Amino acid sequence: MNQRVVRKQLLRVCFAVVFASLAVTQTAFAQASSRGKIVEMDPASLQHYLKSFGYKTRGSIPRAKTDSSDSRFVSLTHFSSSFTLGGVTYPFTMLGYPPRSGKQAEFSSVIVPLRMNFFGFSANPIIFDPGPAVTNIIHSPMYQNAQFASGFGQFGQMMQRATFWNKMDPERKWSVRMKQPRVLPTIDVEVTPETGSLFKMGSSLFGNVLIDFLDAQAITIIQVAGLGPDELPVFVTDNVIAEALGYHSAYSVTNPGGTEAFQTYLYTSWLDPTLVEPIIADVSTFNHENLEWFNDPFVNNVVMDWRYPPKGAPGAVCSHNTLLEVGDPEGNGPTFQDFPTVVVPIDGVDYHLQDLVMLPWFADEVPSSAENGWYDFPATDYISVPAVYCQH
Repeated sequence: MNQRVVRKQLLRVCFAVVFASLAVTQTAFAQASSRGKIVEMDPASLQHYLKSFGYKTRGSIPRAKTDSSDSRFVSLTHFSSSFTLGGVTYPFTMLGYPPRSGKQAEFSSVIVPLRMNFFGFSANPIIFDPGPAVTNIIHSPMYQNAQFASGFGQFGQMMQRATFWNKMDPERKWSVRMKQPRVLPTIDVEVTPETGSLFKMGSSLFGNVLIDFLDAQAITIIQVAGLGPDELPVFVTDNVIAEALGYHSAYSVTNPGGTEAFQTYLYTSWLDPTLVEPIIADVSTFNHENLEWFNDPFVNNVVMDWRYPPKGAPGAVCSHNTLLEVGDPEGNGPTFQDFPTVVVPIDGVDYHLQDLVMLPWFADEVPSSAENGWYDFPATDYISVPAVYCQH
């Protein structure tokens, strides 16, 4: 199917989803913007507002399926293992071949640019073009090689190799990488005061849409574009969030031939680094979600409820998060500001990467089995002790 036909079908279906979504029960934030007013904010208020939404997960696939060797299940290359904590065994599934195998895996992705068109807020539609965001993402350390403490490579590749440095093959050939992405034609999404809101800081505008509204768009596009379980759809918006800075999700689809496909995908906002704080700028959300996809692709890796790091921080509380989500401990709670982004330059452009925790942090390993005893990456020295778990 050629790109023109695909685009026409996507547009037709997406507009149908938009109108159907108007019947969705509205959240308080959507009701507050029902008159289409653009809310003015000072810089500090806007930064707080954006960060307050944090990061989320959506769907999940049962472990009994993702751990199965049944050939009817079609999925990304993944391996399963476990760790024991307090006498309890916690299984986990991650992407790639087993580290001891020494085999290298590359994963395909397709970037889906979403041009968000806000109607009903002014005489003319207010449009957020995703072009700059897509260009920045493709040229970032998520897809291009850069220098890290563990060597030269992509961010996800270097973090995962550092995580399993002492558990991989003796020659240390094991690796996971992202292939260069393909990019779908830009898809227009219509947003109304019932499904979104607008905020203004000086002369700059930011949008926020209902997460259920955007997720319905994403699932429809996956189906219409024929995106399969062998590649990761990455939905991108520019200066627009969806009641979350980003999220990743997974669901299963039963095919006519009796097979069952495990579909994964993620959504990432891209926020202009000249307008927002580095900790939520440019690819900071994408690096958060992409590595959570590597480490918890089917959203079913359960761990004990942990406290936000650093240990003993006055603002630290129980996360009430029982998933092995490597971005959340440092980037999704009250101690967010304790962990500044790491700037990684490529060709004169600075990319802001959130620091993430590694598997040994969740597994309470002392010392950490990761490279050089690290618990976090790419900073490698923001965290020096494993997780503190909550007792309920």
